[in-house]
Amino acid sequence: MNNEQKKSRQGGLVLSIIITLTVAAVAGVAIYKYLELKRNAADVQAILEQQKTVLEQDLTHLQTEFGTLKTDNDSLQNLAAEQRDKIARLLEIQADNAYKIKMYQKELTSLRGVLKGLMAKVDSLNIRNRELLTEKEELTASLSQEREQSTRLTEDKEKLAGTVQKAQTLSVSDVTVQGLNSRSKETQRVKTIKRLKTCFTVRENQVAEAGERLFYIQIIKPDKQVMTGSDNNTFTAQDGTTLVYTDKRNIEYENKDIEVCVFSDNHNMTAGLYEIKIFSDGVMVGSVKTELKK
Repeated sequence: MNNEQKKSRQGGLVLSIIITLTVAAVAGVAIYKYLELKRNAADVQAILEQQKTVLEQDLTHLQTEFGTLKTDNDSLQNLAAEQRDKIARLLEIQADNAYKIKMYQKELTSLRGVLKGLMAKVDSLNIRNRELLTEKEELTASLSQEREQSTRLTEDKEKLAGTVQKAQTLSVSDVTVQGLNSRSKETQRVKTIKRLKTCFTVRENQVAEAGERLFYIQIIKPDKQVMTGSDNNTFTAQDGTTLVYTDKRNIEYENKDIEVCVFSDNHNMTAGLYEIKIFSDGVMVGSVKTELKK
């Protein structure tokens, strides 16, 4: 082999080494860039994952806030429930992190606006409810005071009516009882008595109303039974009870003293202590006791 051939071979070998080194260098650079891109992609993916997690937490927090809204308004309750359901559906969507992030960011802004509006309405309703409750309590207190005042007025009216009625009730005095025989002579022996004569004085009363006034006489025998000629002889006392009477007498009252006498037939009278009671307007206004002999 001559010198030219040796030089030619050596030149080819050098060129081959240069090419090999060049290819290796290019390959090294490519591998380095690939690895760098891979590392960058992993970093980006980690950042996206972190952002997605934060956004999911924000959505979950919003979902909780929608659930804690307290109101008796059905429309607002339904709207809050719809937003909770919407967030639940968003969290369930399967998509890559970049899409989810974009979707979450868009919905978060909208959901925050809805929540803010709902909270404002709930606060407004709660304030109004408290105002209504206060108004109700004030009205209840006012009604209670009015009832108490009305009750007092009614009681005062009843007391006044009772006082007026009491003032208008006639009174009697000088009540006397005499037994009369068949010749209208006085006697105290039962076997000779034909009638009892009860007399009394109706006293002057300028407050009482003038006109006809009815008086009932009760003659109570020793056995505590009212002497009467008929079971239908009854009248109503002021307290509402039904009483039996012996006789009655209607008079014309002119607001001045008037003498009254009532004659009662003997109905199975026996010896003993008798009590005579006089009633006017359902109230006992006088009484007297007398002893009748055999």
